[in-house]
This record gives sequence, C-alpha cells and structure tokens, in this order.
Amino acid sequence: MKLQDLLLFQNYRRLFGKTDREISSLQYNSKDVVEDSVFFAISGHSCNGKDFIQDAIYNGAKTIVLENYRGDEITPGQDITIVEVEDARKALAHMSNRFYNNPSEEMQVIGVTGTKGKTSVTYMIKHILENAGIKCGIIGTVMTGYDGHYHEAHRTTPESIEIQELMRRMADAGCKAVVMEVSSQGLMDSRVEKIDFDIGVFTNIFPDHIGPKEHKDFEEYISCKSHLFDLAPKSVANYNDPRWKEVIKPDGWKKVILYGDGESCDFKFEDLFLGDRNENFGTGFRVAFGKNLKSEEQELFINLPGRFNVYNSMAAISVARELGIPWEAIKESLRTLKIPGRTEIVPCGRDYTIMVDYAHNGMALRNLLTTLRECSPNRLIVVFGAGGNRDRNRRFEMGKAAFDLADYIIITSDNPRHEKPEDIIKDITSVMEFCHKPILVIPDRREAIERAMDEGKTDDIIVVAGKGHETYQIIGDEILFFDDKEVILSRGKEQQ
Repeated sequence: MKLQDLLLFQNYRRLFGKTDREISSLQYNSKDVVEDSVFFAISGHSCNGKDFIQDAIYNGAKTIVLENYRGDEITPGQDITIVEVEDARKALAHMSNRFYNNPSEEMQVIGVTGTKGKTSVTYMIKHILENAGIKCGIIGTVMTGYDGHYHEAHRTTPESIEIQELMRRMADAGCKAVVMEVSSQGLMDSRVEKIDFDIGVFTNIFPDHIGPKEHKDFEEYISCKSHLFDLAPKSVANYNDPRWKEVIKPDGWKKVILYGDGESCDFKFEDLFLGDRNENFGTGFRVAFGKNLKSEEQELFINLPGRFNVYNSMAAISVARELGIPWEAIKESLRTLKIPGRTEIVPCGRDYTIMVDYAHNGMALRNLLTTLRECSPNRLIVVFGAGGNRDRNRRFEMGKAAFDLADYIIITSDNPRHEKPEDIIKDITSVMEFCHKPILVIPDRREAIERAMDEGKTDDIIVVAGKGHETYQIIGDEILFFDDKEVILSRGKEQQ
C-alpha cells in the first residue's frame, strides 16, 4: 500500500516529502521498524517517541508521523516524508484500520467495559457464540486470539495497530464475531478508534485506576469509559449501577438493552440459589423477559458462584439474545463455563475447597468474600496482597473487606513493583486494629499459600486472591514467573 492511500481521509496539519512511497508496515516502537516503515512518534507515559525518530530512520523508516513538528527532529538531507498531525495516537488508529482494510466491518464486534466483570463477560459471550456455531475471536486480559491461535495477553486492550492486525487475521480465518475487553486506558489512548463496534456492554463502575499514569480523577475515568458508547449503535447496560446513564448517555437514537433485577429491565433475574461446593459449585437463577417481563422466562445455571457472576451472565445473555442466539445454546454454555482465574477451583485432593481469583480491589474482594460466605463454609480463609505503585486506597479497602468477611486472614505480597512489600502490607493491616480473628503476615507469597493449605480443615473455603490467571510477579523492574495455581497443585501433591 502506498502512503498516499493511507493518508486518504486522514486529517493532518502539514506534510513534507513524497507520498507515493510503498509502505511495508506501521510501527510505534523504533526497534520494530523495518525498511519502508511508517514510524509514529507517540508521546507515552514514560517516554517521548520523538526521542527515537533517528533510531527509526536508521532502521529503515521513510515516513515519520508526529505532533508539533519544530523542524529540527529530522537531520537535513534525509529522504524522509514528514506528516504532522494533531494526535499521533488517533492517526495510528485511523491509518492502521486503513492499512488492514477495515477488518472490523467484516465481523460482529462486541466491546465490554466497566470496572469489574470485563473478562468474565467476554469469556461468557465467546463461549455462547461458539456453542451456537459462530466462530469468535477474543481480545482481553487473559488471552487474545481465535480457535487454535491463542496467546497470552500483555495488556487488556492492545495498541490500535495490534488490534487491527489481529482482527484482520480473525476475519481472514473465518471469524464472524470478536468480543473484546475495552479498558479505560485503551479508550483514553485512542486504541479502539475506527473499530466498527456493533454492541457496547457496560458492567459497572467504581473509583479505580486513579493516580499517576492512570486517570486524574473519577470523572475522567467515567468520561473515558463512556466513549465506547459513542462508537457503538447498541448498548447493553447494568440497570442496577446508579451511574449507567452517565456512562451510556442514552439520547433516543441508540438502542439500549437493560439487565438487572429492576422492573424497567429488558432482562430481569430473580430466584437465585447456590449449588453445593462440589459438582454444582455455581448459581441457579430465573430470567424474565418480554413485554412487562411477563411474556417469557427461562431457568439457568451458571458454573460460577455468586450474585456478581449472575450479573455478568445477564450481560452475556442480553448480547446473545440481541444476536439471535437460541436459549438452549445459552443454557449449555453457562452450565459448562470455566474462566481462568475467576473463582477457579483448583483440585488438590483435600476435603476443603481452594480457589484462585483475580479480585484485586476492595469492591471485587468484598463481592467475592460475600458470595463465598453465602456458601456456609466451616471457615473462610483468604490469602491476598495489593499491587505496588497503584492507588493506595485499594489496600485499605481490601483490608477492610477481609476484616469484615473472612475468618482467617493471611496477608502477603502481590506485585510490589517499586514499593517495599512490607510498606504495602503495613497499609493493609492499618485497618485491622482490634481484630480478634487470626491474622498472619507472610510476605513470601508461596509460603503464604502453603501455610493456608496447611491450616485448611474439612469444609473450609480457601481463596487466594489478587492474581487469578497471572503467571508472574512484578518486583522492581523484573517480571518473575509465579503461578498461584502451580503452587497449590504442588503443595496438594506433597500433602497427599
């Protein structure tokens, strides 16, 4: 493809140099540049792409896209085309979409956003669509790809060029749908611009991801989330979240489908019951829908415990029904569903139940422990820490949730990053004064998990929270292998 074709419909301020160049690739990392690449000098949170322009040219870039061109970024005499734009990230998204020939227009695209539940809802939708015979790709926190071509995800919402390339591969492989998690950071950084969303899904919103390198305040966080619904003509929203109208901004022309337990819902759940902690460790419920919620109803069982998982499943059900998926395919999918690191039971051959979960903020941990408390365990044991270089309020809120709901608390390290684990743990324990429950502080995460298993008794529920599907710990600048499930399985073998 020639540069002049890429620049069609692309607004730019100034352009210097030839536009009939043949383009081999689009890159925002100078290390990935090859001969005849276009290099986008994006300003990141920790570095400025303009500092790497000469490296990109050395590696073969012939076109540079940048903001606020001063005239001294390129060495005189170099045969380089310069495209000055107002927003380099948006230019990357627009030109990537064109470079890969608008792949999202060839599939049904469902975007899911919210503070909690994005991963669960995307997995549910994908599982339902595939059970109905619709080949579906996924882009999210745990994994990205399509049937036979999955790989571990490195961020919830990749950069726009990576999304467009992946969607092109999905479309060419015969995918008819793709479901993706859409993070507030991805929306703020224009990673999903020019994606032809068919349905946007809103799960819930709470103050989160607020601080340095994230969002400056809750209002900005809400504003970023709401942008997804500017891009999608249909919205599926959690009626019971008090801020759903702020996020969705219903204006009359967009179709809005509401789920929850209110009389104004299009899909209302009721009559919840918990299964036992063995084969049926899940939740049954009834869905009413149709005119005045009296036309029809269906009974379902989801293979995950708790009210919050029912909310997630209702989001998936609403999408599936909007896409015309039969109820039988929905029922079978939810009954057999498994989501990595989300209330995931790890079999260890003991007479207690142990699971891993991704709950890494106060609300998520509170919801999880409330659900597990409803299962009437002998004791509820929780192992958790909190991430370093993140909003400190998470630590206090997680500590308070454990203080209120667990019987036995083991506080350990999570991803400390550039903070000292003992400082994070001190913050967590600061809300646990005068607690008469057993509280252990074991900074070594492996040792903490093993101690919880050693303490486990008949009919206890042990939950190792915070990391879920993750297979690493971030300590300083190092990313070290660590898998909660592997530790549990290893200890289980030792105990047998």
